[in-house]
Amino acid sequence: MDPPPVTVVVSTRNRSEYILKTVQSILLNDYPSFEVIVVDQSDNDLTETALKPILHRPHLRYLKTPTRGLSVGRNLAISTTQSQFIAITDDDCETPTNWLRELVSSFAVDRRTGIIIGNTLPASHDRTAGFIPAYVRSEPFLARGIHEKHRVEGISACMGLRRSLWQVLGGFDEMLGAGSPFKSAEEIDFTIRALLAGYFVYETPDVVVVHYGFRTWEQGQVLIHGYLYGIGAMFMKHLKCGHWGVIQVLLHLLWRWAFKHPVVDFGHRPPRWLRLTGFVQGFLAGALHPVDKTTGLYLGPNRS
Repeated sequence: MDPPPVTVVVSTRNRSEYILKTVQSILLNDYPSFEVIVVDQSDNDLTETALKPILHRPHLRYLKTPTRGLSVGRNLAISTTQSQFIAITDDDCETPTNWLRELVSSFAVDRRTGIIIGNTLPASHDRTAGFIPAYVRSEPFLARGIHEKHRVEGISACMGLRRSLWQVLGGFDEMLGAGSPFKSAEEIDFTIRALLAGYFVYETPDVVVVHYGFRTWEQGQVLIHGYLYGIGAMFMKHLKCGHWGVIQVLLHLLWRWAFKHPVVDFGHRPPRWLRLTGFVQGFLAGALHPVDKTTGLYLGPNRS
């Protein structure tokens, strides 16, 4: 039987210094049937110029778009392909040659698995000057319902999903994620909606990318605030939709805020006040924004 085709989605904006290495690393994968779609939302032509040496490659598609937002870019790319599986990474990551092979094989853990999340390792960097956001787990875990969401917390820099699930859920919520009004949490929201829809989520250390997105400590303050802002807005949306199962997830988050480090490695334990302020501001902003309770998505420019 021929291996199922995979589409790798990279949504990028103004990251011309990273994008070529990211795409080159993906193209070196040993999986026999895949394509790469780069959705470029940049303000200039530097990303296209950086990719010019490889734009002729048959497995690479480049889409320049005036749209904004990580979720918007991912939805746009996925809508143009019919691949059974979608692989997602960020525009400042590099993948090993076995990345796609390990990702596809991970879906076989259970036929109800809709999402795969792997490890995002930090590249070498000066730890005295700042950090690279990372997520690392040592053992695999299969979440079978919303009551186990707190045990799968990875980030979308290393993520795979069934296209059929993306269709069922109506895509990523375009009001969430980098470059959107609510700044982040698109992958957490997508995972919660998948679990509520009866799909499983599998996290495994066998699927890995390396992250090069270095932040200084000052830049980290903005990043962490935005990360919690999105999480706050995301939880408010689900409560407005009557998804009461997320209350248990929210209580686990509160416990972690009070007693433990965040699951995403920010190089240090961020101040509680920073995390709480971001969450509360996002929670209140979400309360003021309309939601489509049928789809479970925030209403936005493309969903009204």
